Amino acid sequence: MPLFSNKFTPKTIPVRRTDTSVIKKEFGSDYASKELSLELSPPKIKLGDFEVTFEDGQWIPASGKAGAAHKEIIRLKNELEQLEEENNMLRLKFEILLDMMTDKTVEAEQVEVQRAQSLSSLKQKSKKQKW
Repeated sequence: MPLFSNKFTPKTIPVRRTDTSVIKKEFGSDYASKELSLELSPPKIKLGDFEVTFEDGQWIPASGKAGAAHKEIIRLKNELEQLEEENNMLRLKFEILLDMMTDKTVEAEQVEVQRAQSLSSLKQKSKKQKW
């Protein structure tokens, strides 16, 4: 009988499954899900009647009063953003119209000054011709 028996030989290590995190980092989660035929859905947690999902780096309530309030908040934020864009566009249009009106006013005053100068020069010529 040998001094050391087979019971001290190391066991074979089981083969690991493919690590999908490397594929996700390299090619993106869409590629990984197509290539590995994985269906990746956002993680969900349910505590009693309260359920939240993890989307875009945030926990979003999915059910109950908090879910309805969250949806309303998102709708209002979108509406606020749209109104701010519209307000900025109207301010820009107002400034452009104000500049155009200022230009036309200056042009009209210059025409009046030129007309007044031409009338005064005509009056002076007519006075000189009378002498």
